[in-house]
Amino acid sequence: MEEKKLTLSEDSYQRLRIWKAKLSAKTGKALTWDDFSKVLLEKERKEEVVKSWLYTIAIFVAITLILIPFAYGIPQMIPVIFLVGFTIALFSAYILTPLSLQGVKPFTDAPPEVLNSLGELSIKAGLTKSPKLMLAKTPEINALAYASTSGSHVCVTRGLIEAYQGGKITKEELAAILGHEIGHIKNLDCLKWSFVLSWIEIFDKIGTLCIIIGLAMTGVGLAIEAVTPREKRGGGLAVAMFGWFLTIGGFITKVIAKLASILAFHLSRRQEYIADGFSAELINHEIMASALRKIDTLNDELVAKEMAALPYADRWQLQPRNPSWIDRLWDTHPPVEKRVEALTRIGEFL
Repeated sequence: MEEKKLTLSEDSYQRLRIWKAKLSAKTGKALTWDDFSKVLLEKERKEEVVKSWLYTIAIFVAITLILIPFAYGIPQMIPVIFLVGFTIALFSAYILTPLSLQGVKPFTDAPPEVLNSLGELSIKAGLTKSPKLMLAKTPEINALAYASTSGSHVCVTRGLIEAYQGGKITKEELAAILGHEIGHIKNLDCLKWSFVLSWIEIFDKIGTLCIIIGLAMTGVGLAIEAVTPREKRGGGLAVAMFGWFLTIGGFITKVIAKLASILAFHLSRRQEYIADGFSAELINHEIMASALRKIDTLNDELVAKEMAALPYADRWQLQPRNPSWIDRLWDTHPPVEKRVEALTRIGEFL
């Protein structure tokens, strides 16, 4: 292997030498420069994990304060809030999501080089177990990662594999796409996403239930009022009024939950940038950018309705395009051009 040389100032070199010596003394063995670099990279990775979880928790707290503004004024409520949120997240990420993807099957006849690439990238990423490769029999060129009680999964579409086998996507670009999904698995993005959505889902369901019950009560109340003699009327109207207020309350609850979810979708878009960067580390930033451009171009050839028909449409690496800036507040993925721009900027400093 060609030797790589770095140019450092004398002061920086001396400080690095002392730092390497201190780590060597701590571990009880003389570290090579390569060992020392690996220690620094691992330390940086751990710091990124901590920052990512702190960012996720901050989003969760902000959403909770929007939906339950009084909650953090009661200290006893704080552990309950986190426990409920995390319990819902575990259930959603590891049980509900796999159930919603029941149409996705194990990719039993996957090309050997694709399986080998997935295994090699998993080892390189530091996963203890390689994800199971799944196949969605749809024409879209796409991929996603999800977790279940049996382990992690990477799902590719038939369209993506056919594009690879037809030479439209190279082996390296397919590996970059797999690396992106492995990044989501490594960073536990499915769990974090479910965590910040937990209270939103509860309030959205409560709002829906209030609307259903409210409309039913309004109808029943008006029906009672219609068949009640004039001199005895009033009770049915009271039931109808209560139902009407319950319906309005349900709509307001759903609107507030929808607005709060803007923060959750912001987190999702941030996760995509991080997963792109993770793939750039595993493969190459230019190859990852090229893969994004190609799947975006190839999917342009498909009908938007077919894209939207994907199971769990908002979880795939690319999603149906939203036309306005308001709609984009609820996008799980940043625009492809923004993702490519971020990867290109990494290249400017290599």
